[in-house]
Amino acid sequence: MCGRFASALKPSDAWLELMQEWSDELFNRYNVSPASQIGAFVEGRCHAMRWGLVPSWSKEISSKYATFNARIESIESKPAFRSAWRKNQKCLIPALGYYEWQTEEGLKQPYFVTSYDEQPLVFAGLWDECMIGDGKLSSCTIITTESKGELESLHNRMPVMLGVDSARQWLQVADDKTLLLDQCRTDFNVYKVDRRVNNSRQEDESLIEPI
Repeated sequence: MCGRFASALKPSDAWLELMQEWSDELFNRYNVSPASQIGAFVEGRCHAMRWGLVPSWSKEISSKYATFNARIESIESKPAFRSAWRKNQKCLIPALGYYEWQTEEGLKQPYFVTSYDEQPLVFAGLWDECMIGDGKLSSCTIITTESKGELESLHNRMPVMLGVDSARQWLQVADDKTLLLDQCRTDFNVYKVDRRVNNSRQEDESLIEPI
């Protein structure tokens, strides 16, 4: 699962082919929550999108269903995601890291998941576009899978996170989930952070510091 993440990162040379035109405005946050505007890359270009996919056939933004995550097992059949999947509307969503929670001593304790090598965590995503009133709305979702490796003890779901080569292949191949399942990253640095993260209005660099 991925319900909160940090987008405060700078362009990485290794990813410049697939992720160009970074926007400082979209990549300077430490506590991004669903329904926020985030940076998603489509065909190498950065687009501001709502985090929480609103399907092309929708006439309004509904809060009835959560669409900020899409389970890889059902993306081709779920009404909210199947059109974007069939149209191969894939995107890459880079992050410095993301948060998960454990209940410890009756309290929700946040953990931060990031990379060891200072490279971005790049989430596999789907995007779509619809008309809301008189305007177009671009939105996206982060694809999740069953947790692997050390993340299994943290949560039963994790975002699909790709390396440069696997991201390039996945963007080019339509209707194929095997790459996401076989080449998802599993090496991470995981540590406790301040419980201020629990409040989505909190927003500063100290949120990602280990405690």
